[in-house]
Parts: sequence; C-alpha cells; structure tokens
Amino acid sequence: MEAKNTKNQEQRTRPGYRFVPGAFDLPKAEEEVIRYWEAGGIFEKTLEQTRGGEPYTFYDGPPFATGLPHYGHILASTIKDVIPRYQTMKGRYVRRRWGWDCHGLPIEEIVERKLGISGKKQIESVGVGKFNETCRAQVLTFADEWGKMVRRIGRWIDFDNSYKTMDRDYMESVWWAFKQFYEKGLVYEGRKVLMYCPRCETPISNFEVAMDNSYKDVTEEAVTIKFKIKNQKSKIKIDEPTYLLAWTTTPWTLPGNVALAVGKDIEYAVTEKDGETFIVAKDRITAVGLPGHVGKFVKGSDLVGLMYEPLFKVEAVEGDKSHRVYSADFVTTTEGTGIVHTAVVYGEDDYNLGLKEGLPVVPLLDEKGVFNEKSPPLIRGQYFKDSEKAIKEDLEKRGLLFKREAYTHSYPHCWRCATPLFYNAIPAWFINIQKIKPDLLASNAKEMNWYPAHLKLGRYAKSVESAPDWNISRNRYWGNPIPVWKCEKCGEKRVAGSIRELGLERNEFLFTRHGEAENNVLGALSSYPEPLVSDLTTRGVESVQELGERLKKSGGVDVICASDLLRTRRTAEILSKVLGNVPITFDERLREKKFGVFNGKPFKEYREALAGMDLWEKAPAGGETHREVEERMAAFVTEVNQKHEGKRILVVSHEDPLRLLRHYYGANSVGISYATEFSLDVGIRDLHRPMIDSVVMPCEKCGGAARRVTEIFDSWVEAGSMPFAEYHYPFENKEIFKKRYPGQFVAEYIAQTRAWFYVLHVISQVLFGKAPVQNLVTTGNMLSEDGSKMSKSKNNFPDPWLTINKYGADSLRFYLMNAVVMQADDQNFAVKDLENIHRKVPMILWNVFNYFVTYAREAKWRVSSNTEPLTSNILDRWILARTQELVNGATEHLDGYDTVRATRTIMDYIDDLSTWYLRRSRGRADGAFFSTLHEALLAISTVIAPIMPHLAEIIYLNLAEFGGAVRESVHLAPFPAVRDLTGEEKKLLRAMAVVREAASAGQAARKALNIPVRQPLARLAIELTAKDVALDDALLAPLLFELNVRKHDPALMKERGDAVHVSPGTKDVANVYLDTALTDQLKLEGLARGFERCVQEARKQAGFSVGEKTTLTYETAAEDFLRAMEFFDAAKTYSASVEKDIKEGAERFAYESEGKKIEFSLQKD
Repeated sequence: MEAKNTKNQEQRTRPGYRFVPGAFDLPKAEEEVIRYWEAGGIFEKTLEQTRGGEPYTFYDGPPFATGLPHYGHILASTIKDVIPRYQTMKGRYVRRRWGWDCHGLPIEEIVERKLGISGKKQIESVGVGKFNETCRAQVLTFADEWGKMVRRIGRWIDFDNSYKTMDRDYMESVWWAFKQFYEKGLVYEGRKVLMYCPRCETPISNFEVAMDNSYKDVTEEAVTIKFKIKNQKSKIKIDEPTYLLAWTTTPWTLPGNVALAVGKDIEYAVTEKDGETFIVAKDRITAVGLPGHVGKFVKGSDLVGLMYEPLFKVEAVEGDKSHRVYSADFVTTTEGTGIVHTAVVYGEDDYNLGLKEGLPVVPLLDEKGVFNEKSPPLIRGQYFKDSEKAIKEDLEKRGLLFKREAYTHSYPHCWRCATPLFYNAIPAWFINIQKIKPDLLASNAKEMNWYPAHLKLGRYAKSVESAPDWNISRNRYWGNPIPVWKCEKCGEKRVAGSIRELGLERNEFLFTRHGEAENNVLGALSSYPEPLVSDLTTRGVESVQELGERLKKSGGVDVICASDLLRTRRTAEILSKVLGNVPITFDERLREKKFGVFNGKPFKEYREALAGMDLWEKAPAGGETHREVEERMAAFVTEVNQKHEGKRILVVSHEDPLRLLRHYYGANSVGISYATEFSLDVGIRDLHRPMIDSVVMPCEKCGGAARRVTEIFDSWVEAGSMPFAEYHYPFENKEIFKKRYPGQFVAEYIAQTRAWFYVLHVISQVLFGKAPVQNLVTTGNMLSEDGSKMSKSKNNFPDPWLTINKYGADSLRFYLMNAVVMQADDQNFAVKDLENIHRKVPMILWNVFNYFVTYAREAKWRVSSNTEPLTSNILDRWILARTQELVNGATEHLDGYDTVRATRTIMDYIDDLSTWYLRRSRGRADGAFFSTLHEALLAISTVIAPIMPHLAEIIYLNLAEFGGAVRESVHLAPFPAVRDLTGEEKKLLRAMAVVREAASAGQAARKALNIPVRQPLARLAIELTAKDVALDDALLAPLLFELNVRKHDPALMKERGDAVHVSPGTKDVANVYLDTALTDQLKLEGLARGFERCVQEARKQAGFSVGEKTTLTYETAAEDFLRAMEFFDAAKTYSASVEKDIKEGAERFAYESEGKKIEFSLQKD
C-alpha cells in the first residue's frame, strides 16, 4: 500500500494549488486552480496585459443551447481555447466572447412539444406572439450547464456577456447585410424545387441537407410501372398494347406524373412478354426482367412526342403538354429502365424540365406532406409516405405494376427532426451564388489556409463549384424577419436595412455614463442615499467637457435628462453649459442601482458575496434586482419619448442602469465607459414577429400601404453574419471591427465546411470583398467507442463529467488535441486511450515535478544558490538542448495549428525528461542538477500552458518557492522564445539519440537473456553503423548506468565464448555485445541492489518521507545475503545505521531472491 505523507510541508510562496509530495489528484487540483484564476481575475489580466498588442481575431461559432454539451462540443471548445491561450502568451490581444444561436427550428420543435401543439395552423391558433415569447424563454434552457462545462474544462471566454442572434442589435446588423446584398442585385424571390420538411413545414437549404445525419440508408420497395401508349401517329409503328416502362423509388409521386423523359441518343428496345409489348433502354433489358429477344431498336428521339394514358385521373395536371414523352439530358442507363417518370414539383431535374417544356406545376401535397384535395380520392388526406401501399395495390389491380423489388438507397432526412424530406417547388428568397462563385473560389485559393490542407482545393472548393443559389428564407416564426415590405397596390418592394428606416423613431436618444467619480477611483459602491460625497475627479471633468464638445459638433442636444446623484448631476451641468445652457430634468428613475446593505462597500466585496446569485430575480437586502432597474429605466424612456417629438435627447445615468436599458432594447450589454455617448433607437423594442408584422410602411412608388413579407431568415444567414453582427456593425464599433477583420482563426467539425464556413465566406465576400478568416481548422467527428454516433438514449459513451472527475480536464484536453480527430478524421472515443494519456503525460510530468520539489527542499536549494557550471554534465547540456528543441517544435506546430504534432512533441519531451534525464540523474544533489531541472520544468510548464492550463499553473506557481522571476500566473508569462540550435547542441542531440537507441537494444538483450537490470555486468561493447557519432566517455556514462554495466570494452567485439552475447541493434546500432559472465562479487552486488529496492518500497509503505533517516535492522540465515550487505548502499536508502538483529515486536518486511530470504525492520532514527 502506498504511503500518505502527513508531515508538515513548506508553504508555497504564491496562491494556487499547494504542492504536497506524494499522491496527486489532478481533478481536485484543477478545481483549486480554477478558483485561483477567478479570485485573481487572471483571464481579465491576460487581456489587459495584451491590450496594446496586435489583435488576433478568433470567431466562435454560436451553438444552440437546446441540449447538454457532449464530447464534440468539448473538442471544439478545447481547440478554441488552446490557440487563443497560445497567441495571448505570444503577446497578441485575443478578444474571446461567447455567443448563442437562438433562432430556428430546434427551438420551435421544443416549444411545440412544450405547448402541446404541432404544425403552423396550431401555432397560429395559439398566437405567434405567445409562441415566440415561449421560444425566447426556452432558448437558454441549458446555458447554465454549458457555463459549468466551459468553466470546468478551463476554457477562458467572456461567457456572461455573450452575443445572441435574437438580440435586436444583432438582428439589425443582419438586416443591413441583407440590404447590401439586395442593392447589389444578388437577392431574388423565385420558385425552385427545394428539399422540404413536412414536420417543420419549411424548405431546407442544400448545405443543411449535407450536414451529418441528413442522409440515412433506407430499404424500400421500388416499382417499375407500365405506361400505356395511346393510339397515335408516330415515328415508329406502335402495336396494341404497348407500354413504356419507368422505374421509381418514390411510388408516392406517381399520382403527380405529368411526363416521361428519355435520352434522345439512348438506344431503346421494343420487346414482347406474355403478349404485351414493352419499350425499355437496350442496356437495361436483362435488369428489368424482359426476354433477350428484341423485336427492334429505336432511338430515344423517335419516342419523343409519344402520348400515353395517365396512371390516375388528376384534372389539375391535365393539359395539352401533359402525359407525353420528352427528351432530357439527365436520363441515364445506370439503373432503372432508361425512362424517367416526371412529376415536375417533386424533383430538381423534373422541375427544370417542366419549366423548359411548359408543363403544369401542381403540388399535390399540402405543407404537412399530406395529399390535398387535388389528388385522387384514393389517397386524399394521407401522409405521402403512408400512401404508397394504396397506390401500389391500385396499380397492381389494374395491371400496371410490372415489377416490385427491395431497394436500399440513401434518403435525405431533416437534420433537425429526422423526418424524411421530399422535393417541393415552392416560392422562396435566394442569394444568387452563381454571380459570386468566381470570387469565392479565388479568395479561397489566395486568402484561406485550411487545416488539413487538402480541404482547400478538395472538399471545400468542390462544394463551392457545385453550390446552387442559396435559399435564405424559411416559412416559420421564431427567427429574424426578412425586412422586405411589398406594396399591396403595385407590388413594389421596399427593403429596410436598419431600425431607423422603419420610420418609427419619434425622438433621437443619446445616452452617456457620468464622468469618472471619486467612488470609482476608490472602487466603492455608491447609490441612493449616497454614503460618500462622490464628485467627479479632475480627469472626469475633463472627459465630460470633451464629450460636450463632441456633441456640439454633431448637432448638440435639445433636452438633458439625468440621475439626481452628485456625479451625474455634475456631469449634466457641465454638459449643459458646454452645449449652451440646455435645460436639464433630473429623475430618480435614472439613479444608480440600489446596492442595499453593500452601499458604500468595496465593489470587490459585493461581487464576491453575490457570486452565483441570479441578480435578475434576487438582490441583497435593501437592494434592487436587475429586472427592477430595467423596468424603471424603460418606463422613463417610454414616458419621455411620448412627451417629446422631433427632439435630440441626452440621458445621463450610471453603468448598470444603462447596461440594463440596452439589454431591454436587445442591444449589446457591453461595459459602459465614462463620458462616452451611444445612441439607442427606442421606436421598437423587438424585431421579431408579430411586432414587426404590424409595421406598415408607405410605398415609395405609389404611396400605398406596404406590408412585410411573411418569411424569416434561414438561421444560417445569422450565423454567417457573426463576425460583424456581434459588434452591431456598422451602427457601432466601426473602427474596432475594421481592426479585427478578417479573423485569424476559426475551428469547427468537418460538416461545417459546407455550412458555417461556407456562409461566412459568402457573406464576407459580398460585404467586404475578402475571405472572412485566414486559418480554418477542421476536425472530424467524435464517435462512440464502437464507431457509432454518440447517443444519450443509447448510453454508448461515458458521461463527460464522470470522465473529467476521474482523469481531469487536462488529460481530456490533451487526449483530444492528440487524436486523429484533429486531422479531420473521425475518432472513436476510447477511455483506455484517455487513461493511457493520463498516465503518460500529466502524471509522469507530475512525478518529475514531485521529485524535483522533494529533493530540492531536502537540499535547501534555491535559484540564487551557487551552482556548478551548467555545461559540466552531459545530461544537463542534453536536456537543455532538448528543452530548446521542444520550444522550437511546439512553436512551429502551434503556429501551424497542428495540435497533433504539438502534443506529440510534448509527449516525447516528457518521456525524455523522465525516463532518461531524471532516471539517469537520480541520486544527484548538486546545484547544476537542480538548476537544470528547474529550468526544464519552468519551460515545460509554459509550453503546455495552452493545452494543459491547470497543470501548467500548478507547476509554474509552485516553482516560485525556489526563487526566480515567476509571475502571478503562467498564463501571464510569455511563451518561450524560439532560437536556432547551435551546431554543438545538434551534435549532442544526435549523439544522445544514438545512445538511447543503444540502451534500448541493450535492455532487449538483457530481457532475452533473462538477466534483470539490477544485476551488474562487467563489460559491454557497442558497434555503430552511424558514422557521424563517436561514443566518448561522457556519452558512455549514462549508457553504462542505464544498463548497469561496469565498463565499455571494444575488445569484447572480437571475443568468442558462451559468456559473450551478441544482440542485433536497429537503425544506428549494428550490434550490442554483453559479457554475461558473473563473478561472485557481481552476484553479491546484484543481490544488494535488489534488497535496496525492497527497502525503498518498504519506506514508502511505512510512511517515511524522502530524506527522513531510519535505522535498518536485518536477520538472515543466507550466507550470500550476509556477504551482500557489504555492498548495500545505506545512503541511497536514508539508513543512518544498518544493524543485525531485529527488535522484538518491530514490524517486519521480507525480501527473497533465488530461494534466499532476508527479513528487516525500519525504525525512525
């Protein structure tokens, strides 16, 4: 059993995880580190430290909060944390802000279930307003769970101040973007055949269909149908009865048949079977099941124009052009009959043929996929998939069903609700991709770096090349309304690109926070009644005067409304004077939030006391909730807006009230700076339906009433607008956005190459003429251990929380960054692989660190201590060179967004540090050793910081105990600098690699001979194939130590005999020669080494700490053990004395070797 150290340890010199030698619980230690970060505001300090650095822009794609985070989300969050942490340590300013994708069908589905309704009719009966308000309330159902996971895995991001696609500011920016597209002639309204979901009652875009899980293999019954040719004049002689055979996998479309299509150059056979004549493609005769004897062959062009009898009587599809044979270039002979049944509205090729030939476009399905009143009575009112049985039975009864066969094919399903889709020709709004496709391809080739690189001109470029026009509209409710108004009289369209263009604003409102005040400098809270006399500071007065001058230049203001607290009163008075004695109205509703019992207390105390409290619903005693403040601010603005008209009104208030007012109007709730104005349109609070549908605009052409079209935007339009919409660009933050655009980095899983990455590119290319981001990292999919999709219902993957609580977030992060999933390949999540990483990376590194601290404390070593020259020991010089090689390699790979190679570089280094440097240096207590190991640990802690941030922090902070310049956090330290290795360093690294190869070959030889390493051998010889390496005494020393051999003797290579064993080497080592002859002394030394190891293990079990002296007593009847005690190393086992005879009652331990036994006891000295 492993001993637990209960001794008092030297206290750490910095906060954070306190080092205790011995057993290490990584998950618990991580929790301590997280608390340390939060208490010290370390994330915020990294931002402040780099604020003047070159911006590094990272785009974080907004997830839905409609489910709990899983390993796929953790994977994405990890890479999105690794790169920003790394770039921050490189001095770049990396703003990180969370976002939520709030609109779309996932939320609508949840709300329909919650309200117990289904379908658009029931939604409208409940009321669009109630439905959308319920959607808003449900959007962030799992936000808290996401926040807990993001925190626990160590991801640094501004989570609380998240942007939301449902916020008014965000929606307005999307409107602006749409108008830019519209004015460039890239938006049109038209009817196209689109994939349609009857459950969601809306079309689905092509790239949504391309999302994972959209296509599923299904086995259904395909049918070959007989279409009877009418008696008519034609290019070929037609006998009675003659049938055209057409094959379909969707029998439900047969009632809508309008035409048959043939290939004009395809050769068709006219053949008989059972007294009937059939026409089918020559190449498909056997596959269809017709006899090989053919009456004659005809060209497809000879069949064009033939009329045939309809399968069903459907008056709506009848016409002069209906039920004829047409030529089409999409007809092939790879499957089916070479004759294609066409229903026009239920296929893209069918629809295009219908438009070309002027065929009737008649949908027989309603919006829920149910056959409508125009369809045959046989199937009227049936769901399209349920109708097939009746259709086939009817056709079979009438002798028109030629063949049935099981057919497995890939069928599209709605990626949101898993309902089978069908093609439907419906009106929609589109972006013309064909016009901008050349620009998209060019900017991809020149401006976008893909990881892995093959995606650039492979998957992504090919998807752009084949991309159809983008359907951007949805016939739904909870989403950003398309801002197009149509005149009821003349049909003229009017597009609103901003809220102001709606014409609802009675007055122009400007808002500002007071200038800097004395309580702000003190960090103290001050609300009504004011506990402190808190006037403006000198700097505060100056900034308010500057604000007044800016306002004067922009046209001044008509009215000033202000809080009646001293700092806002003074601000308003200064502004009034600068602006020409503008009248001021003071109103208590504009006061600072009431802090109750914390009024006058330090802000830090307030923040710590209320951490985790829902401030919207709860408040400290005597204080106000966020909701109460928001309501009084909104009431004030509403009242003032109604009181005035055509005025420019300036409101002077405080940070929290202004921030909450912005929240009320759906604006970004960002920090409010002192004496800095911002505008806020208060004409309409919410742009969602039904409020926006009540807005009627005058037609600019005829003066008639224009009403908004009913569609909303596809939520991907909003996702693709994220780079600028999160800033409320171009209405705010113009300069900030321009400095941070385009982005440097984005990361998502492989399906997003055809989804989010694509829409980002389309929107950016049109608006800004360039690619949105320079570096795109694409991951594969995280699958369950058996390779299937992870499914909570199937319980086929371990709970992420249990995994993290067992192995730690750092182990999981490293495992994910080291996996092939980071190279866009799918990865099966394997706990055994995670456990292996946990053991080989964080735990081995911890053991090295544990060793250093334990023995450095024993030696009372400090960085300032006198040390031997660092070059005096070859192992020291080697590990320092390896450390620089680590830094160079990690930098190269992280610069290249290659986390797999970066983590492999780290793993190799940790292995070298532990299994070679430290193991070969055990027993050293010289200053050079501690100084070297300290430097190595300091370097590795900074290198691993982006990937394993918690463990890096623990090691880094605890190294402060030994002196040296250590910052408040490893994440505030710079990433180690790259430098070229010297020629001497390269030579040493090469030579040591050969030495390690020789050591491996020697270990293999010992294992083959069954000679344990504890048994010393007299001689060895190494025969090299490498011509660039010479093994001098310095290089041979660690090799001999590793293999426990007395000396290197080249003469051994020429000797022969039973005692000389030759073992083949590998790449640079030809052979290893071992002298296996054992003298009596060697045997006794081997026996002593084995006993030493047993004593060391007994010390651990007995609870003795490193360096704690003991008295060792022993008893043995074996003569060899008595003689071997002459070679026993008492210093290595911290034995103050070694004596015979064990005292009565003492705890006994035993060691046996080759039938010989020795018992011993350990007593505190």
